[in-house]
Amino acid sequence: MKRLALCLVTAAGLLSITAVAADPDKAADDYKKSGKKVAKGTKEAGTDLKHGEVVAGAKDVGKGVGGSAKAAAKGTAEGAKVAADKTEDVGEAAANKTKKGAKKAGHAVKDAVDGHDEQKP
Repeated sequence: MKRLALCLVTAAGLLSITAVAADPDKAADDYKKSGKKVAKGTKEAGTDLKHGEVVAGAKDVGKGVGGSAKAAAKGTAEGAKVAADKTEDVGEAAANKTKKGAKKAGHAVKDAVDGHDEQKP
């Protein structure tokens, strides 16, 4: 029973990791959201200024810029995650090739020392 529970927990954890993986489109969506928040804030500020409410207009601009900065920061973080994932994949591939090359060279040296590579007449 404990083994089954452990397997289920492990499977759920592995599935959740793939769900959290960085999505390149999410960064673009966050940047779009950033622009929309500034636009909304400035539009509301324009309406307030039209009615003579300068302080309320400034408050709306501040809210729009603040929300925009937050969305842009999320987009930057998501983009950095994507770049890190791609860099990790390239690093792992290079390490695997280096490992294969080292094994091949090691076997060749061992065969040369042991005399296994000499052809028999």
